[in-house]
Amino acid sequence: MADNTWPLIDRWWPQREDWSRFKYGSFLLSLFLVLGALPYGLINRFSAWRGTSTLAVDLPIDFDLPFVPWMVVPYYSFYLYFPWAAWMGASDRHRKNGLVFFQRLIASAWVAFIIFLIFPVEIELRSQAYGAEGLFGMMMSALHEADAPYNAWPSIHVLLSILVVFFVRFVEIENGTWTNLRSIVAWISCALLVASTALIKQHYVFDGISGIALAMGLWYGWIRPALN
Repeated sequence: MADNTWPLIDRWWPQREDWSRFKYGSFLLSLFLVLGALPYGLINRFSAWRGTSTLAVDLPIDFDLPFVPWMVVPYYSFYLYFPWAAWMGASDRHRKNGLVFFQRLIASAWVAFIIFLIFPVEIELRSQAYGAEGLFGMMMSALHEADAPYNAWPSIHVLLSILVVFFVRFVEIENGTWTNLRSIVAWISCALLVASTALIKQHYVFDGISGIALAMGLWYGWIRPALN
């Protein structure tokens, strides 16, 4: 598999292999921010402006689950996954894999974006997200202000966080540094993030399930086979 499937990168940044680890990691992270995070925000606002909901994916459990304010912390931890993946993918040994992974991570996000546009779903759970105080309350308010209740399924939080953990696991197994303790910490942290999407009333349970299914399919069927 080629180390770069986007020819424009070779044309614009031909000397990238000579960069420091920090610069290369910043490059990977910048690619994701411009081509992944920015389109997400634009699509979210477009869906809110359109105000259309095409499917009913809610289940009785969505309304029975409690609102757990402290779970907003693992929800916010999502934003640490991308610097983590960029740093791992910027090491001298794994730069080719790091670039391929970030290219396919962005493409995976776009798979979700297409679903958001074709099958928009409004998340009607926020009325249950009340009672948070102090720091948790501030974090919930900031989240609601920044993210309109659309872009429901598959949960982008679930999809991308699982792919990042898979990639970090791949790199560390190659390096011989993936231990049982690291595995337990990484997967418990990721599981809390997945659970937080429903427990702070930001997503339906179906959104998480579909995010897990898509992550598994993309990793084992498309991303993992492309890594050298």
